[in-house]
Amino acid sequence: MITSAVAGALLFLIARRGLGDDAYITVVYARNLAFSGHWGIIPTQTANTATSPLQVWLLALLTAGTGAPVMAVGLLLVITTAASGFWLHRIAGLTGLPRRVLPLLGVALLVSNPLLASTVGMETYLGIALLIALVRHALPGNWVATGVVAGAMILTRPDFAIIDLAVVLTISLSRRRALRSALVALAIALPWHVVSWFALGSALPDTLLTRMDESWGTTYATGLAWYFQHWSAATGVTVLLLLSGLAAACWAWSVRAKRAGPAQATLGFAAGGAAHAMAFALLAPPPAHWYYGPAVAGFGLASAVAVSALVRQRGSVVLGVATLPVLGALCVDLGHGLPWTTAPINGNWATAAQYQRMAETISAERPGSTIVSPAEVGTLSYFCECRIVDDLSDPGRTAEHISEQLDRAGPVTRALLSINYLHRAPAEPIPAEHRMEWENQPVDGPDQWPAQLPTDPDAQVRMRLVPFHAP
Repeated sequence: MITSAVAGALLFLIARRGLGDDAYITVVYARNLAFSGHWGIIPTQTANTATSPLQVWLLALLTAGTGAPVMAVGLLLVITTAASGFWLHRIAGLTGLPRRVLPLLGVALLVSNPLLASTVGMETYLGIALLIALVRHALPGNWVATGVVAGAMILTRPDFAIIDLAVVLTISLSRRRALRSALVALAIALPWHVVSWFALGSALPDTLLTRMDESWGTTYATGLAWYFQHWSAATGVTVLLLLSGLAAACWAWSVRAKRAGPAQATLGFAAGGAAHAMAFALLAPPPAHWYYGPAVAGFGLASAVAVSALVRQRGSVVLGVATLPVLGALCVDLGHGLPWTTAPINGNWATAAQYQRMAETISAERPGSTIVSPAEVGTLSYFCECRIVDDLSDPGRTAEHISEQLDRAGPVTRALLSINYLHRAPAEPIPAEHRMEWENQPVDGPDQWPAQLPTDPDAQVRMRLVPFHAP
């Protein structure tokens, strides 16, 4: 557990300067909740665009205790990696696996992987820790604890209910008591969604709908191929980990009668990751890299369990082969420079440091102004003494987006969305004085700042502040 905590601390020290914009959205939510009891990005506007309520609550608690929101990110990462190591140790005890090998290898695979490490500050590592806890309690058929963890996973991300279902139905002892576990999970998760439905105007976070509707020119199903074109090394070691997990699942299926414990754990992890991936492939959202986190973690953990089961038979040979994905991932991580200025896989239009400079300049020259975001709101909102508005921070602009979705939806989807938004209060967009826009040109005048092309960091591009004219 101590080693796992140290691994999380090291990852944070490397990644803290390169947190992604979506991580800063969560941090802003947590800061506002901790310091003013407010739920939203803009202090004067209540919003429902925090995809992970549980991540926000935990960060807010740590922020209230430390007074440092970004430091809270590091503390929560340390807690979740330590918890991951602890629960993997318990799984090893339940299944007769080496109690040192499984926690060390499992956490090493999770912390070193470039795609997972690119999500620091978001809910990915919290979800991974809860996935491990879910398998740990599902193996002995502890339906109460299984339900509690399943409910916590839904509060981490509503779509993680897919993982809950897959894991519980895959592991035999938990499958027999699945209905009981489901009732406990509902008791844990449902109160927040009811409160959200009435108080925030939507039972589900608005981001689950607005983000699913974005167009990147490719979808989740083909996204890894697109990532491989731009981040070949980071994507390559991630695909290697996925293939290792697939091989582990095949091994577990073949020995499920002889080695029930390790096989059940392996199949539980693999089923959780595979079910989430298949659901997202069908839903076809844009390929945001954190959407692949459950699949990468699930298959990575499946491979860690399988290797731990085989290490007693084939010893150092198996363990040596199993460390290859870790070594490959570490080469990518270290080759990205220390500390990171951006994550190894990064789709933002400026680095965190660049956005910070923009925000500080705007705060000095136009304090309290309202500015339409350049499609990224988190980092600017964190550092700017101004209001950055878009469909994530401004309920009026969110409402416009929702109206467009309702107009395009079919009869069934429109009926479901109408029920979901039954208690939504009308809202008008906040009037803005300026907007920020990204341009494929170098800086050559005032109110301009260097920016970044995600797929070509060396390109000369800029962010420009211009007057906003409402349509």
